[in-house]
Amino acid sequence: MTLHYQVSFSDAAAHLIDVTLTLSNPNGEGQILRLPNWIPGSYMIRDFSRNIVSLSASCQGQGVALEKLDKSTWQAAPGLSELVVHYRVYAWDLSVRAAHVDQTHAFFNGTSVFLSVDGQEDGLHQVSIERPECDTDESFKLSTTLCAVDTNGAGFGQYSAPCYDELIDHPVELGTFKRLEFLACGVKHEVVLTGDCFFDEQRVIDDLTRICEYQIHFFGQPAPVDHYVFMVMVVDAGYGGLEHRASTALMITRENLPLIGQADVSDKYLDFLGLCSHEYFHTWNVKRIKPAQFVPFDLTSESYTQLLWFFEGMTSYYDDLVLARTGLIDSDRYLGVLSKTLTRVQRGSGRQSQSVTDSSFDAWNKFYKQDENAPNAIVSYYAKGALIALCLDVLLRSKSADGVTLDSLMRVLWNRWLSSAEGLAEDEPQRLAAELIDEELGEFFDSVLYSTDELPVQAALAHHGVSLEWCARLSSSDVGGTRAASAVSKSTPWLGANVTDTAGGVRIAQVMHSGPAASAGLSAGDIIVAINELSVTKADVDNHLARYASMDSLSVHYFRLGRLRQTQLPLKPAPNDTAVLSVTDQSKLTHWLEDNRLASTDDAAKTFISKTV
Repeated sequence: MTLHYQVSFSDAAAHLIDVTLTLSNPNGEGQILRLPNWIPGSYMIRDFSRNIVSLSASCQGQGVALEKLDKSTWQAAPGLSELVVHYRVYAWDLSVRAAHVDQTHAFFNGTSVFLSVDGQEDGLHQVSIERPECDTDESFKLSTTLCAVDTNGAGFGQYSAPCYDELIDHPVELGTFKRLEFLACGVKHEVVLTGDCFFDEQRVIDDLTRICEYQIHFFGQPAPVDHYVFMVMVVDAGYGGLEHRASTALMITRENLPLIGQADVSDKYLDFLGLCSHEYFHTWNVKRIKPAQFVPFDLTSESYTQLLWFFEGMTSYYDDLVLARTGLIDSDRYLGVLSKTLTRVQRGSGRQSQSVTDSSFDAWNKFYKQDENAPNAIVSYYAKGALIALCLDVLLRSKSADGVTLDSLMRVLWNRWLSSAEGLAEDEPQRLAAELIDEELGEFFDSVLYSTDELPVQAALAHHGVSLEWCARLSSSDVGGTRAASAVSKSTPWLGANVTDTAGGVRIAQVMHSGPAASAGLSAGDIIVAINELSVTKADVDNHLARYASMDSLSVHYFRLGRLRQTQLPLKPAPNDTAVLSVTDQSKLTHWLEDNRLASTDDAAKTFISKTV
């Protein structure tokens, strides 16, 4: 059975996508149609059906009633010989998760646009995408990793997918974008950039080639795709990414791209490279190796798993490690990035109340719905998961005389997927890690995964010749790194809250438990207008606290719900929650960061795989 979708854009100025779905063989008992409620990789119910602004159906030119069964499900009348469904989707969500259309471009994920046909999800899905009517000079091009069947030189025409799950896993971008091309291990890769941008294009090509080739060799050739696209929206403000099976949707600012003639790797460009590395690693880890709860995806409701610590945490560990292993950043720069992750986890008291597996399971209503209390209640399975990966890697190395590493585990898991394509049981990464070294690891995993115990990061880093010291922050912008010894001992009072500039003062965004702001009775949403009777901006806060550090407290005037209030802010030294790293053994550090045993030379992985075949 074949389904056909026709996608057109008759009113881009109104941000509308027109879709016609044609079924040649609808269910005689009344065909059911659904639109997903969430998109894989972003674990929150998003109710994409709310953007359907009109919906109608016909059979051989005669109108057909569609009964709405719930917020995202419709059922056609029974006894139809064919079914043609016309609907319009409002597309004005400028993100990597949904759809966005105007006169300059269109971007959409299939979860926002394609109704699924109950009972025919495994049939052939054909898609025809038409040139937008606003593109009168025919300057638009189209980019997607959907399988092209009959398209013109600009990419408009007919595509296909063998099933619905694949149909919705290939986002589409069309407009006057910039396209860069390169080969990585013989595989065609593209970078498609939408938005005004002027940058060192060759450098991006060269750097991404190194990242992609390393990761392909890491898991072993051939690559699981024959065409890959980095689909990049360049905007004034915004940042993020979402993985797909043969592409990734990214959102960055112009500052994330390298300047022509710029020799160093700026912090913003480092963010971009890390984001690309992260989403590309997902090509293996989560798009193919995935939790059993995701096989198949149930996009009607939440799919709970404790394994996001593994799929996002491991990926977060490798994204920057790959940059070091490929020489894009040196060891000092890598330690600076790692120190930020350590600091981020340590500063959130949520790590003391939520385990990383609970964070994963509760992603749907906690991690993806963070509020002003998030730092006190939530631990990031991305950041803590990355630190668990570091600790697990050292544990495997130390118990195997460096013969088994975390890399070995990832390759074993990849081979497992190649042989079965089955999802992972909730405890499978832990069991396979123990089997690799033939030793019980239950105590370690009970501590790092299922409790709120502190992670053994100091011992793990010491194994790699790196010393970790927890110090007080030097300012509100201090996120850790490497420092001179004289700077480590310096301590100044802290506010105990995150603030943003607002008219007349600063607005409190978050208050940390047990911090000075909490002791003063300040809350999120309060607007501080004066400290010690002096006006205040975000840049002033640190200066005021440092200037009056010898005092016991400071007077704070603030507005809450429009009423002026006053309180005393106790002056307390900042806690030792900032990671400062220093190298104690350069040879050990070099061995770790330059451990480029790839799939073809990982004897531990090859031996384990041969025993299990």
